[in-house]
Order: sequence, then C-alpha cells, then structure tokens
Amino acid sequence: MILENQISKTQNAPSPQLKINKDYKSQQFSSLNTSHQSIDQENQYPQEGKLLNFIMELEELQQKSIFNLTLNSLSLEQQKLALTDDPNNSQLRRQLQYNKHYYQEFQHSLQQENVYLGNCLQNHKVSQQLRSRMVDWMIEVLGNYNETTTNATFFRSVSIMDYFLSKSNTQYSDQHLHLIGMSSMFIATKLEDIYHIPLQDFVQRVGHNKYSTIKVKAAEQMILETLNYEITFPTILDRLYNLYYQCFSVNNDTNLQNILEASIYILKMCLHDYTMNTFHANTLAASSFFYSICDFVISKDYQHQDQIIDQFSKRITQISEINLFEFNQCQGKLKELINSFKKKYPDLQNLDRFS
Repeated sequence: MILENQISKTQNAPSPQLKINKDYKSQQFSSLNTSHQSIDQENQYPQEGKLLNFIMELEELQQKSIFNLTLNSLSLEQQKLALTDDPNNSQLRRQLQYNKHYYQEFQHSLQQENVYLGNCLQNHKVSQQLRSRMVDWMIEVLGNYNETTTNATFFRSVSIMDYFLSKSNTQYSDQHLHLIGMSSMFIATKLEDIYHIPLQDFVQRVGHNKYSTIKVKAAEQMILETLNYEITFPTILDRLYNLYYQCFSVNNDTNLQNILEASIYILKMCLHDYTMNTFHANTLAASSFFYSICDFVISKDYQHQDQIIDQFSKRITQISEINLFEFNQCQGKLKELINSFKKKYPDLQNLDRFS
C-alpha cells in the first residue's frame, strides 16, 4: 500500500537536460524514498560516425537525399560477402539465416502487437500523481540493481503495470498500487534479466516485509492471469531501438550513443506523465528520438540544419508509420513536458539519480 506520508519529499527536482552521466551508483535505498543528483552534460563529440558523415555529405550535396541507412544489426552484408567467399561455412550460414528470421519476427511483432497503455487509470481510483511516484520509485528500485538489470526491465515493469490496470475488471485504489507495482517489477526482472532480482529481495529489501512472499506471488499470478500471460509485447523502448538501428545500424560512436541515451531519458520522463501516455508508443518513441537528434544538430551549429532535420523527420515518421499531424502534436506536448518537468514533479528525483 502506498500512502502519501510514506513518500519522502526533497527540495530539488530533475533537470530536463539531455546528456546523461552514468557514473552514479546508489548503494542503499528505502521504499518509495527519493533523492537527487544533477545530470552532467557530455561535451565531447568525435568527428566520426554515420550521423556526422551524413551531415557533411548533406552540406556538400545540398538538396540531394542521401538518407539511405538500413538496419544491419549484425553486419549482414559483410556476412553475405563472407558466404560468397566461403560457401561451405555452415556456421556463418546458420547465423545469417537466424538473423534474417529474427529480424522478420521482430518487425512482425512491432506491427501486430500494438498494446495501447493510455487511459489505464480510467476505471480505477488510483491518482495520476501516485502513479507518477510509482514510476519514479521503480527507477530507484531497479537502479539499485543496475549490475543485473537494464533499461528494458524498467520499461517492461511500467508496461506490465499499466497493461494490467487497463485490462483488469476489478477497481483498484491508491492503497493497492504498491503491491501491483512491486509485483510488476518481479515479473519484468524474471522476463528481462539473466540474473533476476530474487523474490526475497522484493519482500525484505524492497517491500520492507510489508507484504509476505505468499502475497507477492499471489499478486504475480493475478497479473499474469488477467493479461492471459501476454507480457512479451514490444515496449516503447523496443520501438526506440528499432528506430535507432534502422537509422544508424549498430554504431558505438559517442555522438550517436548520446542521442540514444537522451531519447531513453526523455521516454522515462514521458512515463512519469500520465497524459503523455495517451499517445501511441510509436509516436512517443519517434518524438523522443527526433527531439534528441534536433538537440544535437542545433547544439553543433551545423550548416543546412533545416535540411538535416527535415530529412530525419521524414525518415522517422516513415519508419514509425505515423502521420505528421500526430507526430507534430506529440512534439509540442513533449517540449512542454521537458520545460515544465521540474515544476510539475518537484518531488521526483530518481530519474536524475539513476540515469
């Protein structure tokens, strides 16, 4: 059960800066407790990478469209060349076949498994403010297990919680959200992590023995049965990764990684805000990604910025299969959230602490 007096408040709030410092590691945490650490901006931009090459070529060729990057998650083209040189390499041939089928299945999943998570509270007596605090608490809990959990665990946790609330015929209130959120994290960590967070940790360290092992397992079963065990649908993070890979392929360039990290940070901000989740996941992922690219291009003061941004806008909306009106509408709401997040959520600090 989550009560207002159980949530400690702090004076500072997360900054909407988009450059992430990943060096912070927290050793202790308490249930629904918050703290603060500001975000460092990363100022180093090596003059390499597909984005910079794209920009330089676009400046040279001006109006000529050159944005023709494709998803190549494991260097498939290089593998095809290798296969031509060595047709008897069965291991490489199997790997190529696996990559092809995996990509096809992933694309099919993105297209067919469209789980809408907006308006998940409309049949419940759970406040939007308390849901925001639960999302912030999930960041804290999973952040303290950052050696074994990833961003995927967080996004899966929030998705399972919201999906359960949207599908359940039982009306829940604020007092139920603590157990629902904790059980959603327990399901997510078993699904996403190689070394999942043990049940005893949820009972003792996370829940401070407020709920017994039997209670947590019963809540887990209730969530799974309500969702008919449909918990592997693509999350908003999966859709962001798809955009990134289709635009830049696999690339460890610092600039591109900064753009990706900034996009993830923005999506976490969006999950705090109940109204932002009325947009489809594709639209939110596309808007966050596009905002981060624009922020980078503008900060570097490149020539022909309008052309560069326009090319990315067209490419991103094409990949996401969203209409321009919805995309622009989401962009406007996203800018408002980034500019007002500090004032709107002054108590929520964990996005800064664990990003």
